[in-house]
Amino acid sequence: MSVSIVARKDIADAGRSKALWAVTLSVVLFTAGITALLGVVGKQSTTEVFKLAFQSAASVLPIVALFLAKGSITGERESGSIRLLLSLPPSRRDILFGKLIGRMSLMLVAALVGGVATAVAVVTLLGGGLSLLVPFIGFLCLMSISFVAVGVGISAASASDQRASAYAVGLYMVLVALWSLIYAGLQAGASWLGLAETASQPVWLQFLAIFPPHRAATAAFKAVADGGSVLAADPFASAWLPTLVLLGWVAVPVVGGYLRFRNAEIE
Repeated sequence: MSVSIVARKDIADAGRSKALWAVTLSVVLFTAGITALLGVVGKQSTTEVFKLAFQSAASVLPIVALFLAKGSITGERESGSIRLLLSLPPSRRDILFGKLIGRMSLMLVAALVGGVATAVAVVTLLGGGLSLLVPFIGFLCLMSISFVAVGVGISAASASDQRASAYAVGLYMVLVALWSLIYAGLQAGASWLGLAETASQPVWLQFLAIFPPHRAATAAFKAVADGGSVLAADPFASAWLPTLVLLGWVAVPVVGGYLRFRNAEIE
């Protein structure tokens, strides 16, 4: 019960601060907006339009989700309101999971609104392709909540909002903005050391290609959009392995953040 109380309060606070509207607008712009633009000026197929829209969303939504979540607990610590919360029935675990549910709910609402707007754009401009809408929304939601989980984990493990912001920006730069460059460097190093052949890549290198949440979500959606099997024998050509990677990103940061937050000294 305490978890639901914290979650409802978090959603209400975010609504009053207009965070929900800002997040929703961002999602709509980078899903339905890109879809509409490609439908008007491009000659791609519906599948290609969906792929490009997903890639566009995958480059922007992570930073939106991280900044939505990174202050979820540090904001309460800096304002001093967390002391009041801890003097009431909610425990530190209740606070963390309540904040997690609250921020995930905001991202899910935004993703669903973006998905509906995308459906309108697809039907109006492309005249079909709605079969891809469910996986589009599903993996968009899973990617978004995975980054929310990372942000909440960062917030739980940080002593101040300034540190949480620095960690969120640093993580975004490594996992999203610079990951292609990092991965290319790893490929070159593996080839130079004789750990990878030109014609094929070792499993660990293929796994690193889908390690960041946005790349895992993109790979899963691409596998479904290209008509691949969700449970294909080759895990890197299917949707199940990227989905497991996304679920790992939901669970591990939250557990790690809780372990730090559980024993943290609240000033």
